[in-house]
Amino acid sequence: MITAIEITARTPLVGGAAFGATGAYERLDGVAVGELDPTHPGNAGIVNLAKAPRNARGNVEYRSDICILRPADAERGNGRILYEVNNRGRIMLFANLCAGKAGNQPQAAADLGNALPLKRGFTLVWSGWDPGAPRANGGLGLDAPVATDNGAPIVRRIREEFISGTRGGALERFRLTYETASLDPHDARLTVRRTQTAPRRDVPAWEFVDTRTIRLLPDGALPEPGSIYELYYQATKPRVLGIGFAATRDLVSHLRQTAAGRDLLGREPTHALAFGISQAGRYLRDHIAQGFNRDENGARVFDGVFTHVAGIGRVFFNTQFGQPARTRTWHEDHDFPEVQFPFSSAHVTDPISGSAGALLHGDAGDPKLIETNTSTEYWQKGAALLHTTPDGARDVALPANVRGY
Repeated sequence: MITAIEITARTPLVGGAAFGATGAYERLDGVAVGELDPTHPGNAGIVNLAKAPRNARGNVEYRSDICILRPADAERGNGRILYEVNNRGRIMLFANLCAGKAGNQPQAAADLGNALPLKRGFTLVWSGWDPGAPRANGGLGLDAPVATDNGAPIVRRIREEFISGTRGGALERFRLTYETASLDPHDARLTVRRTQTAPRRDVPAWEFVDTRTIRLLPDGALPEPGSIYELYYQATKPRVLGIGFAATRDLVSHLRQTAAGRDLLGREPTHALAFGISQAGRYLRDHIAQGFNRDENGARVFDGVFTHVAGIGRVFFNTQFGQPARTRTWHEDHDFPEVQFPFSSAHVTDPISGSAGALLHGDAGDPKLIETNTSTEYWQKGAALLHTTPDGARDVALPANVRGY
């Protein structure tokens, strides 16, 4: 549940420019403060929640960055929330849907492109869900607690992968997702291979620069562009990542279901819609599959969900040492657990495991769902399995509340 909304800035959006019949918008920036009861059935699926520190009420606290764009005159809006899941802390909607400028802090009306959602009167909402998301330049993140074993540090050997010269650009050093419990390179192993099918070779000379960084030796040695480097090391201090699902659920529920939330928006919302591109679309698929589209009182959170270029992916997130920034392709991040059955919104049986299921739950908590993909997702993200049986033998009929394009 959300216990407080702290608004740190309230300003006219892009100088008070008007957007069609809706008129001017205002921007609200701040923090949603929440807490979770580990014994509540709605929170039972959050990995390590019971291992997090608790407050005097026995609950686990978190803080999520928020950004809201609402009509200055709420009655001129359409009464609908459009929640965009941020992608690695970034707002993507205006750049990708409105032909606007990338960035979380638009300065002029032109930065918003055609500003269609504003002209249509939507209230736009963003919030932090990933504790590892960059917060530079207005990035949206989440403050989630570190799990322990009765106060003792959790330490586990994990694997990370690094590739220089592709998605992340040229790399001189490798930044770790988690702190290492040991700076002794003999407690870790760094390998390299040119392709997915090539054998791994040990990298003979490297060192920990600090608890979150490694580099090749001698000093100044650079990674081979395109090659796959893998570090096996003793990681520690895992944050309770699955709180991110609950943080989204609880914020939207708060805005819809409470008097304080409705006061913040200026009116009672009639519907809440969610949109996500790439990683954010995969997040939404996982949000639905893991049961977070019902709030703690059983009310539906999002009435409609639109995922774009997510394929059959989810996020490597609600687990002890998750790495949600990973995105599985044929070359990069190929062996990370982003993809899991069930893939489709249709109810199907996996011929290998014998498991049966669907992305949706078949109850009143299911949203209307639209999924759009490109040829890339058919090559890299298994998108055909959205509308075929797991063995690809035949097409399946999607539920009446689902559309795929």
